[in-house]
Amino acid sequence: MLSSASTAALTPVEDPSAKRSESTDNIDSQVISKLTDVDGGFQCLLDKVKHDMQAAKDVASFLKKRAIIEEEYGKQMIKLAQSMTEVYDKSHSKPSTYGIVWTQFLKVHETIGDQRVKFASDIAEVADDVQIMCKDTEKSRKQVKEIGIRHERNRLDAESSLEKSKQKYDMFSEDWERAILARNNNDSDHLPKKGGLFKSNKTPAQLKKQVDESCVKANHAQTNYKNQLVTTNATRQDYYQTQLPSDLVTLKSVDDECCTAIRYQLARYAYLFEESLTRDGLALDNDEGQGLRSLTEKIDYQTDVSEVVKEYTAKANKVKKEDIPYKEYPMSATALNVLKPNPVFGVDLTRLMQRDGQEVPAVVIKCAEAVEATGLKTVGLYRVSGTSTQIQRLKSAFDRNCAAVDLTSDENNADVNNITSLLKLWFRELPDPLFPQSSYQHFMNAARIENDRMRVLGLHTIINDLPDAHYATLKYIMCHLDKVQQLQEFNKMTTANLSTIFGMTLMGGDQGSNQSTVSSQQDNQRLADTHWHVKVVQTILENYRLIFEPDEEQ
Repeated sequence: MLSSASTAALTPVEDPSAKRSESTDNIDSQVISKLTDVDGGFQCLLDKVKHDMQAAKDVASFLKKRAIIEEEYGKQMIKLAQSMTEVYDKSHSKPSTYGIVWTQFLKVHETIGDQRVKFASDIAEVADDVQIMCKDTEKSRKQVKEIGIRHERNRLDAESSLEKSKQKYDMFSEDWERAILARNNNDSDHLPKKGGLFKSNKTPAQLKKQVDESCVKANHAQTNYKNQLVTTNATRQDYYQTQLPSDLVTLKSVDDECCTAIRYQLARYAYLFEESLTRDGLALDNDEGQGLRSLTEKIDYQTDVSEVVKEYTAKANKVKKEDIPYKEYPMSATALNVLKPNPVFGVDLTRLMQRDGQEVPAVVIKCAEAVEATGLKTVGLYRVSGTSTQIQRLKSAFDRNCAAVDLTSDENNADVNNITSLLKLWFRELPDPLFPQSSYQHFMNAARIENDRMRVLGLHTIINDLPDAHYATLKYIMCHLDKVQQLQEFNKMTTANLSTIFGMTLMGGDQGSNQSTVSSQQDNQRLADTHWHVKVVQTILENYRLIFEPDEEQ
């Protein structure tokens, strides 16, 4: 299992072939005795050996991987030290105390790399020895297992044969007993109803003959049973007193060798590791003054600086120390607009109207006109979402300079879903929804009116009381959505579909964190009112021309 060369080289480690102490022998005897006295003791020890084999395999795997890591570390260290030496030699032609120390510094690291490669080789050798030991242990375990199974099979076969002979003995003895009773009673009515030899009345001579024949068979079966009993007991005694203990001793010996080898190889690895660390420690500091710590003390940076300054000042020109005048950068008008934007997202409708001087925000008009120009027949209009990055790009453009945004350009009009998603986003980010919070409960009460005509009248009254900016924007967006649903044959967007999409958006039910002034309880209530949100929008959209007079249509 272990190479002789490896064993001879590591004198500090205990030899695994040393004799066991008397106390160890006593422990082994106790273990064997306990395993012999219980069912499955042999399998228990087999599992123990298998477990220790797996432990040895884990050790080998660890050492192999550790060797790879150390080898790679050593090679990379050597490569790094050599490459840095070449770089320094090329870029620093003039000598200095730092340059001398740095070159020696890198040389020490190259030496450490060589030592690590050597350490990796030693670890790999230990791993190979552990793998060989694993194979030997597995082979020995398999041999002992086969012998143990064969011995146990012999015992089981003997016990099975005994059981069969006992069954025959009982069967023939029962037949003999019944024949005796039949001859004694000479009356089949009193016979047990078990079937067998006697199924009808017979003469006394026939009954006597049956008794004699049954007696001979019973005696013969008894003799066979006794002989088999002697044989089986002898087999069992041989198994439990000789074979099983011998198999357990052999298997325990295999396990002991495996465990001892694991301990030995781990100790061997520890010794190699300690030796490697010692060599690294000597590289860091040694009596010869070539360690890293000693080398750093040889750097005289004051001398190095003086030499560099002396050489440079002999060639350099004098500097001009006068103050430099301030020159302001002429920023473009476009950049100034970026620095001072007029945002349109997240701004209250009334404030937006006062700032821009128009009742319907320009962003709503531009988005609606762009959709109506080319996208009214698009399937899934307002249901299909656009690309997030494009939506955010358009949002930033509107916030920088709303007037400069051209949604009809090829870049912006490539996907109408980006524009519809942008418009929905604008409504969601309103601080106060299109249907104001102050009128929210009024809209909910109107939506719950069962009579269609009364519900429309109720909504009409509430809408007429809306602030100017909210009223104008609601009228405009409903006019736009009415145009969308008129082409539902193409875009598949019915009034119900549009109401489902815009219900929570216009009522403020999906604003989330944007509604900082609304309590969590109110948010939950709005989610519960989702059905009525849809009802409000659907009723307004279906009765657009009644609520917003035809002569006011856009």
